[in-house]
Amino acid sequence: MSLKLGKSKSKTTNTFNRTASTTTTPIVPEWGSSLVQGAAGHVANLLGQDASKFVAPSNALQNQAAAGAARLGETYPRATPGLPSGPADMSWLSPHMTADTPFASGGKAYDYVDRYLNPYLTEVVDASAADFDANAGQVRAQQALDLAGSGAFGGSGAALTQSMTEGELARGRATTLSGLRSRAYEQAMGAAAGDADRATQARIANAQTALQDRAQRVGFGFQAQNQLLAADANQRENLGLQAQIGAGQREIDQQIRQAPITHGQQVVAMLNGLPLSLFTGQQQAETESSTGTSKTKGSNLEFGFNLEEAANAAAKAAMGV
Repeated sequence: MSLKLGKSKSKTTNTFNRTASTTTTPIVPEWGSSLVQGAAGHVANLLGQDASKFVAPSNALQNQAAAGAARLGETYPRATPGLPSGPADMSWLSPHMTADTPFASGGKAYDYVDRYLNPYLTEVVDASAADFDANAGQVRAQQALDLAGSGAFGGSGAALTQSMTEGELARGRATTLSGLRSRAYEQAMGAAAGDADRATQARIANAQTALQDRAQRVGFGFQAQNQLLAADANQRENLGLQAQIGAGQREIDQQIRQAPITHGQQVVAMLNGLPLSLFTGQQQAETESSTGTSKTKGSNLEFGFNLEEAANAAAKAAMGV
């Protein structure tokens, strides 16, 4: 007798991707770790601060020097007219440069001769003429008396005598007065010429004095200008010294403000110089991970056997055959 049996059969296929990684962890001693962490904390503290606080502002002396430099060359109200009002002010010189040159004209005698001639004519010539006329009257009277005494007063001889006398008196008067007038004119001209010469010299002296006065005023102006320039130079020197000292003070302030950064840089530099690697070990750890898929295939199997043959085979096996 034969018997058939059926059996289900399956096959599974697995596919995996394996990934392995190694992690190395340094082993640092506590003292080294604390040093590095402390330096890192200092740097982190610097990063959290306003960077402007590490820059020193301009020093008060620098500000003072800058304010003083801004005022250099300024002009001020003139305390004295005609003098410069500042180191660079040259406007005071313009009136002296554009002024007319002083002119000295010569004196003229005729401008003065009447001052001497008229008084002389009045006091000398006119007085002499009056005196001459008085004498002439006495001569006429005496002559008339003489002619009357001689009985010839009314004749032609008397007329001729009187005519001759009048002629002599007239010539004498004219000669005397002309001489006096000539002398008066000569003396007046001499005095007038002296006045004219003195007037000419005075005008020349006045022109020279005006030029000297102008030169003196210009000299005073330049002296004041030089004094202002010297004061300006002193002020510039003082401002330079203030700026120099202020720069030194600011540099000190800058170093103080930069001290935290400088200190941090020095600490980092010193840590870099320490042989920490001699005291540092390593610990390695491996980590694996896998990813994949599985696939199963199934089928039915059939098999059969003869019961009789199976029983016989079992009996033989029991008997040892």
